[in-house]
Amino acid sequence: MSNLAPPPLSGAGAWAPPEDLNLLPVQSDTAQDQDGGISITPSLPTPSLPNPSLPDPNQDPGEDAAPSTSTGPAISPSLPTPSLPSADDGSSPLQSITPSMPSFTPGQSDDSTPAITPSLPGSGTVTPSLGGAQGTGQGNVVGQGGLSISIDNPDQLPSLPPGTRELKLVIGREAQPQAEKETIGFFDIFSAVFLAIVLAFLIGPWLQKKSQGFGAHLNAITFVQKNGVAVSIYLLAFTFGWIIFMIVLPQILMFDFSLRFNLPPSEIGGPRDVWTLKNYEYLLFGRPGDEEFFNYLHLQVLLRTILAAVFVTLFDFAMCYPLAFFMAQVAKGGNKRLLFLCLLLPFWVNEILRAFAFTLIFAEQGLINTVMLGIGIWSAPMEFIQTDIALYTGLTYAYILLMIFPLYNAIESLDHNQIEAARDLGSPWWRIHYRVVMPHAKPGIASGCTMVFMLTAGALAAPNILGGPSSLWFTQVIYQWFNTGGNWPQGSAYAFVLLIICIIFVQLVMKVFKVSLGDIAKR
Repeated sequence: MSNLAPPPLSGAGAWAPPEDLNLLPVQSDTAQDQDGGISITPSLPTPSLPNPSLPDPNQDPGEDAAPSTSTGPAISPSLPTPSLPSADDGSSPLQSITPSMPSFTPGQSDDSTPAITPSLPGSGTVTPSLGGAQGTGQGNVVGQGGLSISIDNPDQLPSLPPGTRELKLVIGREAQPQAEKETIGFFDIFSAVFLAIVLAFLIGPWLQKKSQGFGAHLNAITFVQKNGVAVSIYLLAFTFGWIIFMIVLPQILMFDFSLRFNLPPSEIGGPRDVWTLKNYEYLLFGRPGDEEFFNYLHLQVLLRTILAAVFVTLFDFAMCYPLAFFMAQVAKGGNKRLLFLCLLLPFWVNEILRAFAFTLIFAEQGLINTVMLGIGIWSAPMEFIQTDIALYTGLTYAYILLMIFPLYNAIESLDHNQIEAARDLGSPWWRIHYRVVMPHAKPGIASGCTMVFMLTAGALAAPNILGGPSSLWFTQVIYQWFNTGGNWPQGSAYAFVLLIICIIFVQLVMKVFKVSLGDIAKR
């Protein structure tokens, strides 16, 4: 590059620039003019100058510069930029990006407007053209690159001051056409109803004839004889529909989610959407490269949740068994109905409201601490929430009915004469329960323990409300994966692991009490 400053002139015919003309000095660096530099040269449109024009830079300094009557050229400052490293073979530089903006002179034809031509190595050449130039106004991509530069509506830009143009570059993917939503009209509904009526009249007699033989076989089944054909079909259809659509299919879908990568919606079903065990590996070993070999944080939370569920289940059984025995074998008439009413009334209130009620009872300035401090039992308030006492108490109370009613149903079916016979033979009360009552109530015990354990391990509202800072529940981790983290495959893997643990617990309970799944379902 050369310095474009005007040479010194002398003599009567010497030309001097007018005072209102600002000449910008051009910085030059000859080291950057070598091959391998990047030169970005924007040219801005300028109004025409008066009669004098800048002298030719190649003119001899000794010659006088004659004023020109033609329109003055645009002032084009050029700033040098650091050069990029060249290739190993000494050829042209690795990158060359040379965008240029057209210079506009009033009166110049639009056909001479130059195009903007950025060039990226390895990604093709993109040549969008301005309005009036050669082309269609959209960028033409040459090569196999993914870059797309287009000028959005160059001829429909808003009105601007004279001599000014606006350039808008839109870089992105082309908008995909959206399919129009189909609407169902009245004629479609009428046609479907009419077709159904016609088919009913045509197929109805044939189905009635064929169903007579099928009905004869159904009437031979004991279940159908007891409930009738219509009620039996309804019960079977509702039961199997509930099991398939509310239990089996959601669990299959969750298991499929747990074997997938966490991909954006646009990539689901694509080549990257494959099965993997990464989500289960994360539960066991954590992130790759962690200092700890195992994911101790989540494994400890899982273990603490299982142990807490077992503790709540045992505590519920120890508290509900005497009450169930009293209601089934001792209480009679109005006393039994009063006990049932006292058990059911609190559960008319929502579980979350009951959890907040326990918060008011066990808070630092709650009911228990206020009473105990008032009567002088202790001198400082107890931290019930910090030590998880409030959490375990709330969980125990939340599922007390699921333990007491299966026990009541099992113990009530026991013949009271067996208890009287054991007493007449001199058996103490603990042996009567251990050898007579509990063996008979094993299905009820197994049913109650199974439901309380599974619901306690899967509880979410009570741990969120009553839990202390250190009482992280495994369901809270699952909730964070699904909602806060937005990682549904990881949350599905954690939820499926919890489901497997609950199934294993049910199998152990059935093995210990020597009952079948049908015996548990009866209670």
